This record gives sequence, structure tokens and C-alpha cells, in this order.
Amino acid sequence: MKDINYIFMDIDGVLYRGNRPINGAREFVNYLIEQNIKFICVTNNSSKSPADYSKKLKNMNINIQENEIINSGVATVEFLKETYLKENNSLSAYVIGGDDLVSLIQNTGIKIKEKNPDFVIVGWDIAFTYEKMKKASLAIQKGAIYIGTNPDLTYPSHEGILPGCGAILASITAATGVEPIIIGKPKTLIMELAAKKIFAIKENSLMIGDRIDTDILAGKNFGIHTALVLSGVIGNFESSKSHVKPDFVFKDLMDLYINLKKSRKV
Repeated sequence: MKDINYIFMDIDGVLYRGNRPINGAREFVNYLIEQNIKFICVTNNSSKSPADYSKKLKNMNINIQENEIINSGVATVEFLKETYLKENNSLSAYVIGGDDLVSLIQNTGIKIKEKNPDFVIVGWDIAFTYEKMKKASLAIQKGAIYIGTNPDLTYPSHEGILPGCGAILASITAATGVEPIIIGKPKTLIMELAAKKIFAIKENSLMIGDRIDTDILAGKNFGIHTALVLSGVIGNFESSKSHVKPDFVFKDLMDLYINLKKSRKV
């Protein structure tokens, strides 16, 4: 790990769980800043804006700035701009997700509406209801393009493992028979956007995450080194059973921090 100069890392389950910082998060981030190791947080959670994430992290004394965070909502907007908005500037969407995701979509010029939208865009929504599932399903059956910000089935919190965006997507897919276009990890679009922000060199880059199916697979799909931390949704047993193997496995960021520090002294 001595040649690692660019860090991509997840947030939920890596830096904190719920409202509690994870062991080593502060020390690890401070070390990156001290050593001038460039880093960026890459999260599939679209329910918070980068500004909200930065504020929450700073309240835990984890010093990460707004411009050091990219989420799947931002990546979804970039996808829409590149794929659809160049050809048509009068599009509409029904959005399931937090207020920040709705605002991001609106700011592109896409009109928010419930009936006969051009898109159904789904992010993690803690207020998800049958009514929302019904409206999304009807729109998709009528031809709306179905987009999911991320496929995470679960979300790690201080209460335990909660249903994630992928669970919401699964319910809509079950009702319609239509699979969504996925934007976030393990797809590489969000990784490409993140890499541009820190001018990352792939052979010197490391992706840190607590999920094999999104974080680690995203790193492998993007062609960079990967490190699994066992502080989120995956334990040693699940890791050993997976056909996707991370390059490194650590208990938490404190464990990774100690090993990274040792390797750079050699």
C-alpha cells in the first residue's frame, strides 16, 4: 500500500454508522490530509447532499469538505445531462427520494410531475409508501424510463441493517417486470466523475468500502486497488464466501490507517 496516493472511500459504514463515527475515521482522514494524499468520498446514498454530508462529518470532527464528496444523485444528474438533456430540454420526472435529490433533478430543468413523466427516478427514501410505489409502477408501465440512483439493498445504521434503495427498486421491479438503469456503484460512471475531481492515477488508487457488491466491485470495475472494511454490512464470513475478492480486508479504518502508515514508512 506504500504507493497509494489517491483514496476513494464510501461514507456509511466506513466513516460512521448512523450518528456514530467509526473507530479510526478521524485519525485516518487527518493522516490523509497531513500526508497530502488526495481523497474523495463516493457514496451511493442520494438522500443527503454533499453539503449535508460534510456538515454531519464535521460535527463528528471528521474534516471532510463538500467538494470532497460525490453521491449517486450528482452522478444521476450528470447521466441525465449527457444522455438525454442535450437532445431535449422539456423533460419531466417522478422522483422517489429525499428533498436533495428532488432539488438536484429540478435544477437540471427537468419538471417534477406524477402523471405521465418521461422518467421515474428512485433513490433511498425513508418515507417510501405504497402510494409512491403505485405511482412509479403506473408511470413505468406507460413507458417512463426507470432509473435507480443505486442498488444497495441495505443501509447500515446505529439501529442495525435497514432496507436501502435497492429494496425499494426491487418492489417496483416486482410490480412492473422492468429493471432500472443503475447509476451508482458498482457502475463506473460515479467513479469516473470522482477520479476527475482528484486527478487520480488508477495504479496508485484505492477504493475503500464496506460492501462487496457495490464498493469493492466498483473499484474492480474501475481498475483500481480495493480494501474492504468490516465496520458496515459485511463480516468476515460473508467476505470469505464472495466470488469478488478485495485486495485488502481490514477490521475498520483504524486498522487500515495503522497498516497504511506502516507501509509508507518502509
